[in-house]
Amino acid sequence: MRQGDEYIPVIDMSLAIARKGCEFAEDAIELLNFVAKGEAYVEGLSEGLTKLLDIANTAHAHALAMNEQFSAVRRSLFLVSSAVYGEQAILSTSN
Repeated sequence: MRQGDEYIPVIDMSLAIARKGCEFAEDAIELLNFVAKGEAYVEGLSEGLTKLLDIANTAHAHALAMNEQFSAVRRSLFLVSSAVYGEQAILSTSN
């Protein structure tokens, strides 16, 4: 596999996390609209906040995992580029 191909699943994960972020924002807006209109009741408010908390915790865990995966790919690419640079240096001195 080419080194750049390692980014594809990480980018896919970041897109999924972005979609979850949009879902979170939509749910938060809906909940806050109910509160602002005075339509929220305690049980519904509690359920809404619990849902937002669950989404936030999941998104946070996924964001941490995505960050680690991007870092791993970046380290891998750095190692490859360092090796290529080292080979170029050896070739240029042997000429």
